[in-house]
Amino acid sequence: MKFIFAALTLFLGTTFSANALPSAHPELSAAEQKATVDLMKMNQDARCKQVLVTALVNGQPMRMMLDTGASHTVLHDESAAKLENAAWIDTSRMMFKGNSKQRPKMLIAALEVGPGVSPQHPVMVVSLAAVRSMMAEKIDGIVGMDLLSSLPFTFDLRNNELYWGAPGKGSLIPINGERDAFGRLFAKLKCGGNDFSLLLDTGSSVTRVFKKDWAPGIAGEITAHVGNVDTAARQKMTEGKSGKIEIAPGVELKEVSPLICDESEHPILGMDALDGSALVHLPSETSPHGAFFIVR
Repeated sequence: MKFIFAALTLFLGTTFSANALPSAHPELSAAEQKATVDLMKMNQDARCKQVLVTALVNGQPMRMMLDTGASHTVLHDESAAKLENAAWIDTSRMMFKGNSKQRPKMLIAALEVGPGVSPQHPVMVVSLAAVRSMMAEKIDGIVGMDLLSSLPFTFDLRNNELYWGAPGKGSLIPINGERDAFGRLFAKLKCGGNDFSLLLDTGSSVTRVFKKDWAPGIAGEITAHVGNVDTAARQKMTEGKSGKIEIAPGVELKEVSPLICDESEHPILGMDALDGSALVHLPSETSPHGAFFIVR
């Protein structure tokens, strides 16, 4: 049975109408805990391959996933309940839109993620129990594009090198596509002569495409353990035949067998396709959301 984590975008937008992880050193004070945290270190989850970091939320260490497919930064509800000095927001008169069935809570917190500091950052709070059940490492939250858009990072999955900042070598080839209001990239891609767009989603372990877009065709039905922000369960899924996606002129990604999604779902470019490549994001003076590149 295939084990798949497909973390779709948590929230598509917010409009206004009028088992938490213990800290690594529970015996230490908040200041002492902060001193033990390496904010610059990244690693991949052993099971689902998403990129993880330790961040500080109001000075408290939290394990977070770096998710280019998430519009907002999110905390697991049980982790947020243990947060010191949390400034909770009254959401009773707010309306939320998104692909989660949960009604989120919100708080304002000081975030330190890698080289980035946001002294008063709005954070969504939902249950991430389904997400946590799929991963080898139980995360406290997800860092979305509301913060990642302003930060430089390199996921060099060719050499297993993950770090904040730009790569020291190689040519940076821009990944073209449309950016939404939150900075998420809907990359313009090709496969077998077909042109299509997929959401660049490092929060998903798998790639999902529409049947009409996948030129290699259908391989057949599989049983998969599939999870998203609300649920995790075994499901019958349709898998596409293996093929290579062209992410930039003359640059093809690793051969992948994507899941076929229906019109009600979001087609996404996941970590399975990015494996073996080097993805880079850099802030830009000309764009509020920065720019994504692939290294050649």
